[in-house]
Amino acid sequence: MKRSGFSMIELVFVIVILGVLAAVAVPRFVTTRTDAQVAMARSDIASTLKAIPARVFAENLDPTASTPTGFSSWGDWMIDTGGLDRGRWQVGGNGANGNNGIQPIGNVTQNGGSTNTTGGCGAVIVLDTTTGNLQFKPENINLSNHGNAGTFCKALKESYPSGSNRIIHLATTGAVKF
Repeated sequence: MKRSGFSMIELVFVIVILGVLAAVAVPRFVTTRTDAQVAMARSDIASTLKAIPARVFAENLDPTASTPTGFSSWGDWMIDTGGLDRGRWQVGGNGANGNNGIQPIGNVTQNGGSTNTTGGCGAVIVLDTTTGNLQFKPENINLSNHGNAGTFCKALKESYPSGSNRIIHLATTGAVKF
């Protein structure tokens, strides 16, 4: 009587081939996911940089004044204005403009590279309430606080060439009154 089935050698070869394919495919999927997150963050930044001046002028807001009614900070207002997902963006800024900035959230390696967590990469869009200027500074993406900073923060910073900083003047001179 003859049995039909796979021999042990055939099964081992199939397992080895699957292992090689997995070793090649998994890093490629991780890179694709990071590229997608960077593309979403760049899209969010572009739409927010257009929405903020439009809302400031439409609602006749003074960016040097106190936070608009209903918001805890200008950063909170910017997230609302840009229609940003709070799972991908958080309030945070640098120096005197502490809560007047927003930062993307992504994969950040902490504790010298031993653990992966979700954290902010640094304030990329900041409202300077002393001058009324909206500042876009990809150079603010902070890589030093997070060990090797994770692939998302590095990829986002590298996606902008040096000299990509922009300043958008939001404060009016008071020449136009309604």
